[in-house]
Amino acid sequence: MKLSTIWTKFRIGGLCRRRLPRRPGPAALDREAEVRALLAHPPFGITDVADTALPLYDRALTHCSYANGGEYPTTTFEDNERLEFLGNYVLDFVIADHLYGEYDLSPGEMNRRLQVTRNTKLAEIVRQQGLGIDGAVRRRGLAPTDSIVADAFEALIGAIYLDRGLDVARDVVLAIFEEEIAECDTHRNYRGRLQEYVARENLGELEYTFRQTGPGNCPVWAARVAVGGVPFGEGRAKTKQGAAMLAAKEALGRLGEE
Repeated sequence: MKLSTIWTKFRIGGLCRRRLPRRPGPAALDREAEVRALLAHPPFGITDVADTALPLYDRALTHCSYANGGEYPTTTFEDNERLEFLGNYVLDFVIADHLYGEYDLSPGEMNRRLQVTRNTKLAEIVRQQGLGIDGAVRRRGLAPTDSIVADAFEALIGAIYLDRGLDVARDVVLAIFEEEIAECDTHRNYRGRLQEYVARENLGELEYTFRQTGPGNCPVWAARVAVGGVPFGEGRAKTKQGAAMLAAKEALGRLGEE
């Protein structure tokens, strides 16, 4: 067979192969389901993610160690560093804007309270609220350190901003930081005030119980607070922290301390 004939067959075969649709493998489908499940869970509550937007969220949850792993990687991935840069400023802006509009604070005090966005605090919030980012971030050969988790959280905020806009990003941020923001105002910090009152009046043990209701993709948390074994308040919200805050507020009202 002539060399020109072999080359022609090779080119035709290559073209034919390129026309075949590429189907995502099981690993890719599992990853897609993982990312969708994380976004659907409160406080994100994003359930209608377009297929074209999924790579953006996947990138937000991909550490550079995974993207650059291996000497000869068979597949290339984009890491979350650029999204983390953007999300950091979106996060700071949303909280700074909220502090400025809702509280009468000096610039120095606002800056001090904005430190809630530092890496160690962000990682703590991710784990305490069970946001799932620490388990979903892809990395290679590294433990999910505070820095890795915090960077992925900020990158995810950046991805939400790009995909859904500032209003949705603001709603997500304020829902996540609900308790921390409330603590900026001693009057609105109902849980802290209730704890201090119960201790001061020696009323006994303060105990919160929680119950989750509603569909799996949009649950509602119900909280009940008891003082000395006696129920004093209940609250319902999209997050455990918010429900507990409302329960504490009701308890303070019944105790005459609201």
